[in-house]
Amino acid sequence: MRLLDKKEINFTPLVSIGQAVILLFLLLINLTNSSKLSKISNQKPTLVELQDGTSIRAIAVGEKDRTDQAIMDFAGRTMMNLMSWNAVPKSSDSNLDPTKLKLDPGVQVSDKKLTTNTWSAGFALSEDFRASFLREIAALTPPDVFNGDTQSALLVRHLSPPQKIEEGKWRLEMVANLVVFKGQDQLGKAISFNKTVFVRAVDTPPLPNNPSVPQIEAYRARKAGMEIYRIQDLDLGK
Repeated sequence: MRLLDKKEINFTPLVSIGQAVILLFLLLINLTNSSKLSKISNQKPTLVELQDGTSIRAIAVGEKDRTDQAIMDFAGRTMMNLMSWNAVPKSSDSNLDPTKLKLDPGVQVSDKKLTTNTWSAGFALSEDFRASFLREIAALTPPDVFNGDTQSALLVRHLSPPQKIEEGKWRLEMVANLVVFKGQDQLGKAISFNKTVFVRAVDTPPLPNNPSVPQIEAYRARKAGMEIYRIQDLDLGK
C-alpha cells in the first residue's frame, strides 16, 4: 500500500498566472513613475526660445489662463512705457558715440506727436481702444519733450493683484504719479494718475518673414499673450 499516489503535476497554468502578476506589477510601477514625472514636469519651468531668439522660462497654463505675476508685470510695464515720455537718447545708444546721438523725432498723431517708445507700447492696447487712447496721450505730451527740455516718468506706488472678471479677463487697480521734469528742475511736478486697468488674454501671432517695424513692435508688445482693452479713472472713495 502506498500512502500517496504519485501523479503528474502540470505547472504551465501556474507559470502563466505568475507571469501575468509580474507584468501587472511592472505596469503599475510604470504608471506611478509616469504620474510622478508628469507632476514634476508640470511644476518645473521649461526653457523655451521665442521667435525673436530670446529664451525664457515658461510653465504650461491654459489657453486663457495667466499667472498673477505675469498680468501685473505686463500691466505695470505697459503703463510705464505709455506714460514715460523722453526724447533724449540713452547713453548706451549708438555705441556711446555722442556725435550719433539724436533726439527722438516722435511719431505724428494728427497735429500732435508721441514719443517712439509710447507709440511702440501702444501695440499692447486692443485695436478698438488703441487709437483713441494714443490721441489722448499725444494731447497730454508737452511739445518741449521733443527738444529734450521736458521729460516724464510714471512712478507706480501700488498695483493690486489682478481680480478675475471672467475667463481670460482681469482688472487691476493702479495708484501712481506722473512726474514731469522741465528744464533744470530735478524735482519735477507730480500729477496723480490713478487708474483701473483692464487686461485680457490674447493669442500672439508669429512674426512673418521679413517683418516690418510695426509688426516687430507689435510682436514685442504682445508677446506676453495679453492686451489692455480699457483704462478708466480709479475710484479711491469706494
